[in-house]
Amino acid sequence: MAQVSTTCPNAAKCTEQNGAEGILKNRLFPKIEVPTTSLIIVDLKGDKIEGQVAACGLQGIINRTSTEKIYVINTLCVDNHGGWNNKPGEGKQTQVGRLLLKELFSTTPQKELKLDAKQVNPGFMALLKKNKSVVKGIIIWDPALEEATIEAATTIAGQTDGLIVSPELAEQIKGYKFPVIEDLRGKFKTNIECLDWLKAKYFKTANRQIAFTWSHMTTNPENSWGAANKDYVVANRLFTYFLDITKHDECAYYETVVKDYPAGTPVFGWTDELRADKLFAEYGYFMVPYISVENLTIQCSYPSVSGKQLAPKAYPVDNNSVYIACFVPDGDNLLHTMVYKPNTISNSANFGKYPTTWILNPAICELSPLLYNWFLQKSDTQEMGGMMGDGSPTTDRYEGYNFYCEWSKHYMTKSGFRTMKQMVDAEAVAWRVQPYVMNSGYAGTDWRGAGPYEYHMDKNTFHIGTLHITEKGQLDEALKNAPKDQPLFLSIFCGTAVDDVPTKIKELADRLTARNDGKKYIFVRSMDLAATYRAWKGLPLE
Repeated sequence: MAQVSTTCPNAAKCTEQNGAEGILKNRLFPKIEVPTTSLIIVDLKGDKIEGQVAACGLQGIINRTSTEKIYVINTLCVDNHGGWNNKPGEGKQTQVGRLLLKELFSTTPQKELKLDAKQVNPGFMALLKKNKSVVKGIIIWDPALEEATIEAATTIAGQTDGLIVSPELAEQIKGYKFPVIEDLRGKFKTNIECLDWLKAKYFKTANRQIAFTWSHMTTNPENSWGAANKDYVVANRLFTYFLDITKHDECAYYETVVKDYPAGTPVFGWTDELRADKLFAEYGYFMVPYISVENLTIQCSYPSVSGKQLAPKAYPVDNNSVYIACFVPDGDNLLHTMVYKPNTISNSANFGKYPTTWILNPAICELSPLLYNWFLQKSDTQEMGGMMGDGSPTTDRYEGYNFYCEWSKHYMTKSGFRTMKQMVDAEAVAWRVQPYVMNSGYAGTDWRGAGPYEYHMDKNTFHIGTLHITEKGQLDEALKNAPKDQPLFLSIFCGTAVDDVPTKIKELADRLTARNDGKKYIFVRSMDLAATYRAWKGLPLE
């Protein structure tokens, strides 16, 4: 059985002795050690949510040690709503399972598992029939406390190689005569009570390289965020649990788990953006959203890569020009990096027509090397920029802030990304990480970020605030009130890849051209914006 690393027990001492190498030791995203040589494709479109949960958990058990890995498609997640190019009847969700089979795994032998459509949960049942020998038992979750006990069962499954099943599904597979590892029905009255029991029994033996939490794991297809991440959690034996962050007592209770990880540890998964970002930042941690991404156990089984993009380009500077760097944000969320953006890049008729910076999670150089290489092949007029998390440890939580900076520097350096998106404390992070460009916040939309003209150098980093294209009149105001008799540098958030954002950028360019105001509007990548600013200031480009 492949081994997974656990947290360095003396992280603080390691840090003092070994600097960045010590602070990062055994604290990066875990990978699957056993390589992928072939794929068995399982279509879960006909399965209920409970069947998808069981299937993705079983996928994790199999993919941890097998070179013939399970590749699932068509899992459901209501928070996935980027199907802008879907045909009638295909729904609102972006499904990239088939696309990635073609784009990333075309040279890998593939076989699709034959399903019995007359069965309940046909995908799971076919997968179980083929792989029953790896199952050590079942963990039955409680429909009366669904979210908490499904997550508890997921934690237990990772450590016992058991199936995550509802009472109904346990009845459906009773012919296999699997032993019951845990029956969680009626065991707990509250989420906190479930967490206390789970932590006492399964936390010390879990893999604590990263933290994990998950919400909205219901079996109601109208509000479920789905089971797609269960393979990675189970395969790597992570500790996952549920607390309702909207309830005061449960929100406060996160501290009892999170602070048992070393300061700065990323919290993988998802709960709520602004509440979680602020809460974990104040504790000295940060959240990395991992929503609706299938088959991460396959994608991270390939050798990690390092990369380098084309060099920044300085454009000729004159006082009548407006240099515009458009970017597509939210890349910290793996749903945006690994689902929405491949879908939009592959399907937009206007992709590549204007220089654009695509903000991605730079950890894909380790979590999904094949996808990283795919993006790199697209980066002619385009740029890959990095974003580590929507929130980050506050600077007065120094140990966590220090880890976040070193962790960010590792992934930014390894990926070769030059532009970094940082929502809060961008100035402080820029001084420590020193990317070529630091893109700060969203000016004028909330409290995060610098203003649109607040561009300057942070040592070796070009630091710029951001305009929001969807805020009515914001760009027109910026142009109207811009500093006189000098070139204007603008960074513009052009919407997410939930929509056809390359077409939005083309429409923006057409609108600016139609102004006929005598100005030149020059579209550039973010790193070119920085290079042009440097040239204007008489600074070296590197």
